[in-house]
Amino acid sequence: MTATKGIWRTEAVAAAVATGAAGTIVRALREANGLTLADVAVRCGYSISALSRMETGRQPLRDVETLRRIVDALGVPAFLLGLAEHRPGTTPMTALVARVEASTPADEGDTMRRRAFLAVAGMAGASFALAHQATAVASTDPAAVLTERLGDVLLGPITPGEPAALAALDRALRIAQGDFLACRYLDLAHRLPLVIAAGEATSRESDTPAAQGLLANAYILASRVLTKVDSSSGLEWIASDRAMRGAAGAEDPLISAEAQRMVASAARRAGHHDRARTLTLAAADHLTITGPAPASAHVAMHGMLYCSASYAAARAGDRDRAAELLDDAAATARQLVGDPFRHKALTANIVSHRVSTSYLLGDAGTALRHAESLPLSQIPTVERRARLLVDTALAAAQWDKPAYAYRILVEAERLAPGEVRTRSVVRTLVTDLMACRQHAAMPGLARLAQRVHATSGG
Repeated sequence: MTATKGIWRTEAVAAAVATGAAGTIVRALREANGLTLADVAVRCGYSISALSRMETGRQPLRDVETLRRIVDALGVPAFLLGLAEHRPGTTPMTALVARVEASTPADEGDTMRRRAFLAVAGMAGASFALAHQATAVASTDPAAVLTERLGDVLLGPITPGEPAALAALDRALRIAQGDFLACRYLDLAHRLPLVIAAGEATSRESDTPAAQGLLANAYILASRVLTKVDSSSGLEWIASDRAMRGAAGAEDPLISAEAQRMVASAARRAGHHDRARTLTLAAADHLTITGPAPASAHVAMHGMLYCSASYAAARAGDRDRAAELLDDAAATARQLVGDPFRHKALTANIVSHRVSTSYLLGDAGTALRHAESLPLSQIPTVERRARLLVDTALAAAQWDKPAYAYRILVEAERLAPGEVRTRSVVRTLVTDLMACRQHAAMPGLARLAQRVHATSGG
């Protein structure tokens, strides 16, 4: 059992959790315990080939009974695979609290209150076990809920948070990040404010780089989702400023770079395109990517910052600079050939930004050609896949292909309902589609308009 405690700190499992890849989590747990496929297959009653298909994702792991058999075979806590734990005489929540308490180092346990266990366990376990109930309500406006809930905590939390163990807070934040990457924005709206409130209380009681880093990352996540919502609340400025404050104490150049990128995003949203580009490139300059063996995480972040700077340049109408920055990002990506995961992710991001920048510059045909060159399977997260589809739909509409734009939006909603129903740019696009005369080629458009809370066309 002790082998499972450390693997949540590995990049492989963190990436699996963020993308919801249950099979990858199972494989990491199995290998951490020194078990072979044959060992686990015998214990859970499946064939080796069936278990291999589950680990590689060829056979989806959704059945609760299958997950429980694997949990029992591996001898790991059920919540690691998103299941509630049932023990005689305990409820799922108390079992999870007991698990969090058991995994908390003694020096951290002295600073925690039982209410903190309950709060963080609720963030990381109970609502996760109820996954997707909130997102099933199509009549709910995710953008409004996100703005309201994050506004409560950014403008002054109604219920002050309690300090939490860093390990528990880290787990809760990772699940919230997973909500974002899977476009579960209603789940995120209920979870992230709790993480921020607990993070603030924890950083006040334990003013360490680790605590400040967790708090900064929570505010970075808030900035990302508020920028996506495209609200006029201005909350993204508050979130990005607090991210910078936390990053200053985190002593981590990657967190500092991402926090500054969020400030630049807020500036770009406010129309300060040149300032946004300058801020983003300044953040890139602070990362070391030269020398005999630069850290691949720094190289990947450097490339992502150049993508963001290119987007700001396109917003400013600077075609040449936007193209130059994406070419620089591509050159950076070539430094990652020894890190296949990051190389693939950055390369996909570059192509996605070629789509969005081409659309912004009025080159719809070029945008569509770039989109066709990038299979969705090459994009590692649901959020990025859905974002590419939305940008492709925008380009199709710009090229006077409304029926094609509609079909792409339908595909995007099938993949990630939360993405389509949250972004104001989708509402504007659907409103425009409602006003065109090709309704016969867009069956279900009126119902889509209702789901994305768009107004009817003229």
